[in-house]
Amino acid sequence: MGIGAIIVGLILLLFHVLFLYCIFGYIKRIIVCTEKIYAKVTSVEEDENKHKDSKTGKITYTYSYKTFFKYDYNGQTYETTQTYDKNRRYDRGDEPLIKINPHNPKEIWTKGEFIDLLKLSLALPLLAFFDLLYIGVNF
Repeated sequence: MGIGAIIVGLILLLFHVLFLYCIFGYIKRIIVCTEKIYAKVTSVEEDENKHKDSKTGKITYTYSYKTFFKYDYNGQTYETTQTYDKNRRYDRGDEPLIKINPHNPKEIWTKGEFIDLLKLSLALPLLAFFDLLYIGVNF
């Protein structure tokens, strides 16, 4: 096995570690956030990112939405934020049902994150394909 195969293997390993970190972060919050409460969306900040294609010069824009939630739990008021890519999920004044971690009430989970977890899971077959390709070429 050559140095190139080792480098490619390390890059694949890095992608696996990052992917698993993201997946387990979502799953952990789904598990620990058990207390259902209604929150109020106090504001939504839109972040516009401009991307210019180096070959064509075409400019595209992507958007992310930082949503601020405020809610009461056990007599205390908490404020926390969630950032959603591409789609604006909530508007100011909405009162969505969220789940919070009773041991850390600033940690929340919303239904929109389940969609993000599903989208992220779609990358599993792609990673498996690259693993199989790597194994087939090197062994």
